[in-house]
Amino acid sequence: MRNHRFVAFALGAALLAAACGSTPATVIPTSTPVPPTPTPNSHLSDPASVDVVYNAIVATGLQISANSADDTTGAMVKRLHLTFDAWPLVLTQYTSAKALVSESGFNPKAAPILGDPPYALVGLNILIEYGSSTQNGPPAAPAPEFVAAFEQLVQVVNPLLGPLQQRSVTPVPLPTPTPAPSIASPPALSNSPGKPTPKPKPKPTPKPKKP
Repeated sequence: MRNHRFVAFALGAALLAAACGSTPATVIPTSTPVPPTPTPNSHLSDPASVDVVYNAIVATGLQISANSADDTTGAMVKRLHLTFDAWPLVLTQYTSAKALVSESGFNPKAAPILGDPPYALVGLNILIEYGSSTQNGPPAAPAPEFVAAFEQLVQVVNPLLGPLQQRSVTPVPLPTPTPAPSIASPPALSNSPGKPTPKPKPKPTPKPKKP
């Protein structure tokens, strides 16, 4: 009897030691997925500020030199006189896109004439003129380096002011506006009831022949 108690006591002590010495299971935390950050829309609205456009151009790293600024009255709000790649660059803000066309006479289908710069670019209510407007005749075709400089301006301002229009001596390709996805409309329901399905006519039962 004493031996049985000793064995039971030893077995209990062994089980207790095993329970105390066991290592708890490691819990692996589950990582919560980070939601994607939406890309901010940089496109401006009419009327846009010419100062915002200027700061955005400078922020891209283009070497722009500021010369002077004019505060005007009427439909013309503000004009910035700048220099880009050794050519005059003028940014003009109008009260609205409609006022810009009526006041400046901008026509993308007409060629530049005497007194016009080689390049004029319009987006919203902002007019961008590049090149000298003081020649003895209509502006001549620009050298390749000025064409490349104007193309840089187009790429920079398009996300802000697009879709763009230009009046240029040698037009450059403009970015194609991305059309908004169209949602197909469901088919219209007809108010007229459908034609009833004709019921099949019962076949006549043949009469029994007389003997």
